[in-house]
Amino acid sequence: MAAGLMGLHRIPDHGVIAGVLAGIAEYFDWNVRLLRAAVVIVFIFSGFFPIVVLYGVLWYVMDPAPAGGSRAPYSALPDSPSPLHPPTPTDLKARFSKLEERLGYMEDCVTSREFELRQELRKLEAGA
Repeated sequence: MAAGLMGLHRIPDHGVIAGVLAGIAEYFDWNVRLLRAAVVIVFIFSGFFPIVVLYGVLWYVMDPAPAGGSRAPYSALPDSPSPLHPPTPTDLKARFSKLEERLGYMEDCVTSREFELRQELRKLEAGA
């Protein structure tokens, strides 16, 4: 897989066929239902062959997500907001606490010595 798309995985547990669109929607933080609708519209207007071939290639190229390593698509999250039931302040506080915890973890990773070492090694490899 391309170096820039290392986090791109298909998610068979959340997919209709093989989880390709679920993985793409998660990677780009898109709504999986809208992506599926767009693919169906493109399928209708472009014909059968191009979309099926592209989907098959992505199915073959994309690795399945590691167990427990992916989140469900946004529309399937249990704590996702609903227009009929707006989140309460307690729900919002819990969600922001989770986000703050994840952000702290990312900060730890980015500021670690191992991250700096990997950056320097990449620079050396690129210059060689």
